[in-house]
Amino acid sequence: MARQFRKIVCEKLGTEFRNVTRIVDAPIPELQPKQVLVKNIWAGINASDINFTAGRYMPGVQPPFDTGFESLGQVEAVGPDCTLKVGQPVAALSFGAFSEYQVHHQKAVIPMPAVDPKLVPLLVSGLTASIALEQVGEMKSGETVLVTAAAGATGLFAVQLAKLAGNRVIGTCSSDDKVEILKQMGCERAV
Repeated sequence: MARQFRKIVCEKLGTEFRNVTRIVDAPIPELQPKQVLVKNIWAGINASDINFTAGRYMPGVQPPFDTGFESLGQVEAVGPDCTLKVGQPVAALSFGAFSEYQVHHQKAVIPMPAVDPKLVPLLVSGLTASIALEQVGEMKSGETVLVTAAAGATGLFAVQLAKLAGNRVIGTCSSDDKVEILKQMGCERAV
């Protein structure tokens, strides 16, 4: 097993990700009880990453800090009393996803069926759409749901979730090509 790994660290605040971050080497820590070492295979890249390195999400945050929010990989090692197994596919939503390895408490990872890059968008985009519709919008069945930026990652999840809930969906987007995508996804009206 590796003793060190690489990760991307934000060294100064700004919107030019490449200019405010650096790849650094870090030691792999000793695992504590119920912790897992996850080898990250896939990481999601979002506008949120730029907003975070610009200091927009946590006022007062000061570099250096780890970057990336969502990752998918497999358990590489387990600490004492851990119920997860080496080789098990898992996903995580945590700071530091832009790294080769991460240590998590076993409760902080989500067991996945496979290490498949198609699953990564479920983490930030899928959960954002679900929370927006169910918790904030209090969506029910039989309603008309307007999804703005419906052809983006979060928007496409929102369209599908609203349709699955039995709703009529109107989606907004920025081009004729995207209108066609929204119609294929089931929008009754795409604007």
